[in-house]
This record gives sequence, structure tokens and C-alpha cells, in this order.
Amino acid sequence: MRVDELLSVLDEAAPAALAEDWDNIGLMVGRRSGESPGVLVALDLRAGVVAEARERGWGIILTHHPLVFPALASVTPATSAGGLALEAAEAGIAVIAAHTNLDAAPGGLNDVMAAALGLESADPLAPALSNPAAGLGRIGTLASPEALGTLAARAEALWPSGVRLTGDPERPVERLALCTGSGASLIDAAREMDADAYMTCDLKYHDADRAEGMPLVGLDHAAVEGALLAEWAESLRGRLAQEGCEVAVAARSTSPWSVPVPR
Repeated sequence: MRVDELLSVLDEAAPAALAEDWDNIGLMVGRRSGESPGVLVALDLRAGVVAEARERGWGIILTHHPLVFPALASVTPATSAGGLALEAAEAGIAVIAAHTNLDAAPGGLNDVMAAALGLESADPLAPALSNPAAGLGRIGTLASPEALGTLAARAEALWPSGVRLTGDPERPVERLALCTGSGASLIDAAREMDADAYMTCDLKYHDADRAEGMPLVGLDHAAVEGALLAEWAESLRGRLAQEGCEVAVAARSTSPWSVPVPR
């Protein structure tokens, strides 16, 4: 598959117009005319991911988090991002990012997350101006109310990493808001839309105060998005199989955080 062909497929699945203004998506490294028999999907670009692509003999890596964000001052080994860009370029590997456009798109990561939790009639928490059916976050109803603690335990079972919560664990939750990735900026939107609880990643200490009593369920960024990206990659695999192109999810974890050391 040619790089420009994959870019067209991605723009159908996750239009570039859905990306946030501050984001950087699309082709990060390489030529649009480059070709590859397969696409390696990873949450981040790391040295191990580049090595895996080279081992497979593949020339395209699709990441969720952009390698170049917001910019690179130079493409040299002086920085990790510059070194990775240089390594990929020298190996003839194109690097593409699908970030907030993939989060926001119908069928994208937020919809995958909503489906995993059994959310019904899920609508965007922050609808996109260009497409009200798309946007960041989702809000909907659970099939039946469940206790906040039970919901948190279910999230831990789906994405093991040490889920945290605020509020009474026995409090019933029916209307749930969620956002994959770092979604603290949507706390106000979730509260204003009368969510019984809001579930997202990378929550900070004082976010609990900002929630003004709305329970929060805090998840691990890499655990959630890594799993959601792997599930979404199945749909990409089905689409590219028609073109004779393979798709695989990188075997190596790209999270910079380790599992907590046992006491």
C-alpha cells in the first residue's frame, strides 16, 4: 500500500477536519509515494516500535500520539523525538499520526470506549462544529443503573491499571460521560449535561474540586488508549485487507510509566 492511499483511507475514517486546532496529525515522516506491505499501529513512536517495523520489513507506522508535537527544532539525536524521526527516515519508514481526529470520529476511540462500557445512545460530549455527530467525549445512558464503585471495578477489569474514583462508591450511575485520553478539560461539559459521573484519564488532584460534586473515575492513559486503539485497528485491518495490506498492533508497550512497585 502506498502512503498516500493509507492517508486517504484514514481521512475517510477519521477526517482531518475533526482534529483539534492545537493538534498535529497526518504524515510526520516520509514520502507520500512510499509503499509498504503492512501497517504497524502503536500508541506512540518508540525505538522498539521502529525496530519491530524493521523486523517485519514494513515501511509504515501509524501512531495515535503524534511524534512531532507541536514542532521539532531539529531532526537530530539531540532529542528523543528528533532521533526517532531520523531513525525512521533512515530506515525508509513513514510515520503517520491519527490523534484527536480519531478520538472524535464516529466509530473512533470514544465510540469504542462507549461500546466497551455498554453506553446506549451515546452522543458527543463536545460536538464538532463541522459534524455534530462527531466530537470529543461521549455521554449516554447505561442499560441499567449501577453503583459508582461497581462501574469503577468494571473499568479496572477492562483496562487494568489502578482505577481511582471520587464520591460515594454506592452512588447510582445511569447517565455516564466519558472521554478517552486526557479529558479533564471536559469536566464542566459533563457536569452541565447532567452526567451522574465522568470517566477519563490523567485527572489531577484539584479536578475533583472542579467537578463540584460530580463523581470522577480516573483511568490510566496508556492502558485505556492502548486497548481502544488495538480494538479500532481491527476495523482498519478489515479495510486494508481488501488492498492486500496487513495490519498489526505493536507488541511492545509504549507507556513511559511502569506498574507500581509492590510494597
